[in-house]
Amino acid sequence: MEFLTGAWGWISSNIPQLLQLVGAASIVATMTPNKTDDKIVQWILDAINFLGGNLGKAKNDPSK
Repeated sequence: MEFLTGAWGWISSNIPQLLQLVGAASIVATMTPNKTDDKIVQWILDAINFLGGNLGKAKNDPSK
């Protein structure tokens, strides 16, 4: 339990930096039309979805 509270404290104090990292990777993927950076951004998004509990057929956008 102590690990969870420590991890949550770290995540909550670093949310702006984590969001900036994901945003920067998304901008790079948009500006460069190759498959390598798309794979990196997809890996990051998959990791975020995993951490958020979006497993299996769960979707972030209900219209998809």
